[in-house]
Amino acid sequence: MRQIEGKTSWAIGALYVGFAAWSIYGAIWPVETYAFRMVHMAFIFALAFLVYPYRPNAGRWTLAPDLILALLGVATIAYAFTDMDAFLRRSTLPEPLDMFFGVAAILLLLEISRRMVGTVFTAVVIGFLLYMIFGQYFPDVISHKGYDLDRIVGHSYMTLEGIFGVPLSVSVSFVMLFVVYGTFMDVAGAGNFWLELSLATMGRQSASSGRGAVITAALLGGPQGSGVATTMSVTPIMWPILQKAGYSPNMAAGLIATGGIGAVLSPPLMGAAAFLIMQFMGITFWEVVVMVTIPTILYYVGTLFMVELEARKYRFAPPETEAKTVGQVMRIKGYHLLSIVVLVALLVIWNKSPELAALGAIATTILTSFISRDRNEWLTPGRIFTAMVEGAKNMLPVAVLLAAAGLIVGTFTLTGLGLKVSSIIMSVSGGSTLAALFLALFASMLIGLSLPITATYIMTVVMVAPALVSIGIQMHVAHLLCFYFAVLSEVSPPVGLSPCAAAAVTGGNPFASMMQAWKYSLPAFLIPFFFSTTKVGNSLLIIGGNGPDFFLAMLTSLLALFFLAMGIIGYLRKPFSPAERILLIVIAVGMVISPIGLSVAGMAPPAVGVLMLLYHLWTSQKPVASGSPKGIGQP
Repeated sequence: MRQIEGKTSWAIGALYVGFAAWSIYGAIWPVETYAFRMVHMAFIFALAFLVYPYRPNAGRWTLAPDLILALLGVATIAYAFTDMDAFLRRSTLPEPLDMFFGVAAILLLLEISRRMVGTVFTAVVIGFLLYMIFGQYFPDVISHKGYDLDRIVGHSYMTLEGIFGVPLSVSVSFVMLFVVYGTFMDVAGAGNFWLELSLATMGRQSASSGRGAVITAALLGGPQGSGVATTMSVTPIMWPILQKAGYSPNMAAGLIATGGIGAVLSPPLMGAAAFLIMQFMGITFWEVVVMVTIPTILYYVGTLFMVELEARKYRFAPPETEAKTVGQVMRIKGYHLLSIVVLVALLVIWNKSPELAALGAIATTILTSFISRDRNEWLTPGRIFTAMVEGAKNMLPVAVLLAAAGLIVGTFTLTGLGLKVSSIIMSVSGGSTLAALFLALFASMLIGLSLPITATYIMTVVMVAPALVSIGIQMHVAHLLCFYFAVLSEVSPPVGLSPCAAAAVTGGNPFASMMQAWKYSLPAFLIPFFFSTTKVGNSLLIIGGNGPDFFLAMLTSLLALFFLAMGIIGYLRKPFSPAERILLIVIAVGMVISPIGLSVAGMAPPAVGVLMLLYHLWTSQKPVASGSPKGIGQP
């Protein structure tokens, strides 16, 4: 970001506050759809060019050209307001001025995407734009007639199908409010509360340090809703504790990153993709929260299984410091939970919109901040200004990504590419649910190599979800499957932002830390298959399920996660042989593929696994340390 001081910094701060305040205003007083989204886009253009130079560490002389670009970006929005009704009616036959401002808006959006999201993502967006123009030159299976520039500009700039589509709607209506809520909680000192609460619950055992890292990431991650942000918040605090316990730099970075990635799944805030699910499916935000709750719990349970077994294997040292008790933490700082209680109550009991629920939570955070004994945590007008600026700063890159993603979604709606890709998946899978799921996983992993989680979800859901629905998977299951695969793509080699960020703090090797994160999160890769391969497994999403099915699915999932963790770590009371480890992994995978129930096919894999576990416990002697973890994960 450009270093700005003096009066200019105050002007930028005022723009940031206006950026956040516009979403708050729209949540209180309804604003016409086009106007609401377009003004949000105007703030994005103005701030992006002023705050992010064309290259890092660019000189001060670049501010003047960027100011011109910022003004041009705002002008592309102001032009639409000169006669909005006529502007919208001309979308199929744009006039020369429409073309000028439309092309300018698209090019400027691509430039701020390059500056803030990255060249790879921007190249992907450009690729889709080229596909709209030169569709006739692509392979027959995805080809189309090709569209002239005026049709593309009209679709992308003058309708709600492109830049101003669903992704930007999610940005201005929901994500901004929840991001600002997170920064209000942070300024009010909630981060210290989550940390102390997690340390109070981790105990003083061999696995306590690793357990504390996961719990801390889970508690901090809910309000932050960002994997990288959570990882960077937790790593400086937990790295010294993990280091004293015996974790290597790579192991610590991988473990914290794994916990941080769960932040995107963790209710009540999650990431932007959760709000996209709500919009795409036309369901309430609370229904999304309900659906992700059990998969999120299973995600962290699988990680904790890995932590516990690894601690047994290496006999990590327990924490040296005495943490406060849970009662002490709750008595002093438990008021931080009140805003979350208000958020849930507004969503569930009073059935309010996510926007009003977020506003209620923000207001509660402001009021309860004055309970703190530390006056530096009181949300006075000056600190509210700071919180809004920080929230808008955090939101800006997400808003740019969502605006640019609108061009990708517009490509699918204009060309029908989603149906073409779905037919390919149907053809390759042969109608097999399991084959289609593996293809969906492969597509998400491939797309996720170069794109952030939200962009990965958008591209995956428009391509893969229709194919999954056509072979009998329910719509809500298909969307959550794409969401989960998109999240897991964040820890998949060879690209993983969270473990790389954590490695910068621990001093580990980025790629080795990424491999460690992949190791810790491997059990989580089973979870999407648990809730999608069978009707019984669908009950894990709670919606449309029943009690007996839920119990069977939950028991099967927990056993499979435990078997897989034992197979990966290779230790419980004593080391497992290589053959036993392979068999445990095969059993875990088999429990995903086989039907869940009391049939022979459903009972065989867990029965074999339980017998192996009982035999292992029966033959075990007093466990001995199998070696030092030093060097684990080193290149």
